Amino acid sequence: MSAAARDPAGPTLALFDFDGTLTIADTMFHFVRFVVGGPRFMLGLLWLGPALALHAAGLIPADRAKTTLLRHFLGGRPQAELEAAARRWTTEALPALLRPAGQARLAALRAEGARLVLVSASLDLWLRPYAEAAGVQLLCTAGAVDDAGRFTGALAGPNCNGPEKERRVRAALRLEDHARVEAYGDSAGDKELLALADAAYFKPFRG
Repeated sequence: MSAAARDPAGPTLALFDFDGTLTIADTMFHFVRFVVGGPRFMLGLLWLGPALALHAAGLIPADRAKTTLLRHFLGGRPQAELEAAARRWTTEALPALLRPAGQARLAALRAEGARLVLVSASLDLWLRPYAEAAGVQLLCTAGAVDDAGRFTGALAGPNCNGPEKERRVRAALRLEDHARVEAYGDSAGDKELLALADAAYFKPFRG
């Protein structure tokens, strides 16, 4: 959609990828390590090494690699326990992973009255506390919980990456209601997200 088709009186819409864009690293690995502890995490990575290597070689998809890791480390744990851990991780560990320039941009846009949205392949399990604290809307991958209230390690819907990012944005938001759309990403999985924007920023906040 061209900028001419947008509402000139509407707010700016800013779409942010999270991992690698607003952070310096993939948060899934950091959150899992926070929950299970360093020694168990390292042993688990040795066990999962073949699957992770196949994913790195492009032989198994990202959603399969993700669920393999999450089931191994977190599958069967009570959702309430993991949500409490996510709140602690958000205050105790996540700040060291956040890019200061990214946080400054969020603050500047917030002060301007922009609508801020995180669009991430990471799970709501560990992203929701940050999104709530930062006052941003969250569109991300959902984790599955069984009838006993335990996290299964599976995904409750599509992995929010690549074309799914565009689909989720279009389903949740009306781009034409905004005077300007900005998008921030850092990987091939953000290509469709960046294409939605009037101003797209690839690998920002690094200087």
